[in-house]
Amino acid sequence: MSTMEIMKKSTLRNVRGVARQRGSFLLEALISVLIVAFGVLGLIGLQARAIQNVDDAQYRGEAAYLASALIGQMWVSNQKTLVADFDSGSGGPAYTEFKKWVGQRLPGASGNDPVVTVTPGTTATSSNVQITVFWQPPGEAAAHHFDVDATIGQN
Repeated sequence: MSTMEIMKKSTLRNVRGVARQRGSFLLEALISVLIVAFGVLGLIGLQARAIQNVDDAQYRGEAAYLASALIGQMWVSNQKTLVADFDSGSGGPAYTEFKKWVGQRLPGASGNDPVVTVTPGTTATSSNVQITVFWQPPGEAAAHHFDVDATIGQN
């Protein structure tokens, strides 16, 4: 075999090898685009969950504020009329105002009325109070709640 024939065969093999590898770069590029797309989708999912957590924290903070404000009102009101004014069973004016306040500031609270229970305390001049505030965030099926217990009066 002459040198010319060897060079032709070698060149032919190289050309065939290049022809076989022409699509490999395109395939690698498509795979890398797919990996980046999954990464971006993951980041979008994380961002959506973070926003949901921020909203939940906002609602919990609002519920805590409303319950604390009601406890503050109880401290400055007449200790003898706590049950009549604030207990959810009696539906007094202070409870009605609190219920309206919760309905305005928390989503989905109008269907789940807050529960306020006033019971006698450990001494004659104190009362135990339990407050539960409910809300239902948009797009969620389950209601959330915030519970607080307090003692009003002197022990």
